Amino acid sequence: MALGILFPFKNTQEGGVFKSTNTSQESIRSNLISLLTTKRKQRPMRNKFYSPYYDFLFEQFDEISDASLKEELVEKIEEFFPDITLTKIENIFNEETHVLSSKIIYTIPSIGNITDEVNLNLSTEI
Repeated sequence: MALGILFPFKNTQEGGVFKSTNTSQESIRSNLISLLTTKRKQRPMRNKFYSPYYDFLFEQFDEISDASLKEELVEKIEEFFPDITLTKIENIFNEETHVLSSKIIYTIPSIGNITDEVNLNLSTEI
């Protein structure tokens, strides 16, 4: 039984248009990726549903901005995902490639303290 739609979207031939998530872990991970890759004003009628990454992406990335980004990520994730516990957020900006790599490790207490992670690579090049 499907719980939701897998994000990023993928076509399927298994009865439906998009691949679906079949476990709570997949569903939470997919929804978290959706939040973290959504830009401001991209979701009409849900003005608070956006990723703070895009507020920091074109700014100088140093220890202060890294701490601010982590703080905003924690607030945003706690707001939309109260059922997960954040374990670690790690951001690394590569000056040569202009890519911000982020790793978010979290646990899901409601399904046996399963640990999972999301890895993102966001480019500053247009």
